[in-house]
Amino acid sequence: MSQTIGMIGLGIMGSAISANFIDAGYKVVGTDISKPACDRLAAKGGTIAASPGAVAQAADIVLTSLPSVAALDTVVAGENGLLAAAGSDFVVMECSTFPIADKQRAHDALASAGITLLDTPLSGTGAQAAKRDLAVYGSGDETAWQRCVPVIPGFARAHYFVGEFGNGSKMKYVANHLVAIHNIAAAEAFVLGMKAGLDAQTIFDVISDSAGTSRMFEVRGPMMVENDYSGATMKVEVWQKDMGIIGAFAKSHNVPTPLFTTSADIYTAAMAQGHAAEDTAAVCAVLADMARLKR
Repeated sequence: MSQTIGMIGLGIMGSAISANFIDAGYKVVGTDISKPACDRLAAKGGTIAASPGAVAQAADIVLTSLPSVAALDTVVAGENGLLAAAGSDFVVMECSTFPIADKQRAHDALASAGITLLDTPLSGTGAQAAKRDLAVYGSGDETAWQRCVPVIPGFARAHYFVGEFGNGSKMKYVANHLVAIHNIAAAEAFVLGMKAGLDAQTIFDVISDSAGTSRMFEVRGPMMVENDYSGATMKVEVWQKDMGIIGAFAKSHNVPTPLFTTSADIYTAAMAQGHAAEDTAAVCAVLADMARLKR
């Protein structure tokens, strides 16, 4: 592949995306504040850059997958941030889940330097990212988006252009609203079946082939079967950020979300019970404890 991909943020999602790009034949240059994360990228054949600005100067398309708004602000305007690469020919795909106002601030700061940032959040877990089972919701400058489209199959199975900047995030909020509920529903169903005497693996096998299945049942179900949530593809503590963003978004539009609001308490209970660093599938353990189910 002739194009070079930049990856800023090498956490669960960023590392999986980078590995897939490398496997697809792209040159990948990346950076992260975590040295072990950088070392893992180098071991896979990627090149490590000293800063976000250095990534941008070396890449044609830069993806950012970041844990917080503060990290986004630093990547954009911090020392040797993306603004320092003004004059280089690159497009930024901002893949994180943040409030639209914060992404808009980053977009405007970069636009003032002639740099295009697209709002392109991803639908899928870290486990799905490892298998290229992601969907990209693109929004912003359509010409810049079309420049990115040819590389998307290198890390995702589907992509959609949904219009003006910020619409990608709106679509992601809708998608994650469903993820939050479906994950709890899957856990509740497992606990109900197990408390009634059914085998967890049998529940998974049968329901996965039924009208009641969901993508979250299929993705998170194996963890619930094993009752092992240590291999986090979305940590409960990180998911709390997304829950807060979605809740505020719904409230800003005066939309009641009774199922989503109810689900939020179960994730909070997961935090309180020590599952913060575990996968969100750990809500199954929370509900099992509430049902006094011994596994």
